Amino acid sequence: MKYARLVRSGKCFRFGDLILYGAILLLTAALFLSAALLGGGTAEGFCVEREGARIYTYRFGEGGEVAPAWRERIGEAREGALLIVRIEAEDGWNELAVDDAAKTARMRDADCSRRKDCCAMQPLGGGGNVIVCIPHGIRVMPLSGEDLSHPSVG
Repeated sequence: MKYARLVRSGKCFRFGDLILYGAILLLTAALFLSAALLGGGTAEGFCVEREGARIYTYRFGEGGEVAPAWRERIGEAREGALLIVRIEAEDGWNELAVDDAAKTARMRDADCSRRKDCCAMQPLGGGGNVIVCIPHGIRVMPLSGEDLSHPSVG
C-alpha cells in the first residue's frame, strides 16, 4: 500500500527516463534512415530460376545467357529501348522487360493466373528484391552477390 501511494505521488517520468526514451527514439530514426538511404544498391543483372535450376542469366550492358536445356524455350526480342525475354514452359509463359539504361527488370506479362501477381511486383533494381511466379515456379533474382535462394527466415 505504501508503494502505491509513493508511485501515485511521484511524477510520471523522471529526467533519466526521458533521456533514455529520447536516445531510443533517435537510434530508431537513425536505423530507419540508414536503411532507406543505403537501400539494397543496384544489381549487376539478374538470374531466372525455374524449380531451383538456373535457366537464364542477364548482366546489364553485356547481355543474356540461356541454359543449354532451355535454348529453344527462351527468346529475346527488342522493343525500342527494352529487351523482352520470353520464357515458355510446358504449363505457360512469362515475359520479362529489361531496361539496360535504368538497370531494371520487371515481369511484363504472364499467363499464370487471372490476377497475374508476378506482374504487379516491384521491378528488380527499382526497389524490388525478387520477382516470383508461383504457378510457373519461376524466380527472378538480382546478381548483387546476395544468395536469396536459401532465406534464413521464413
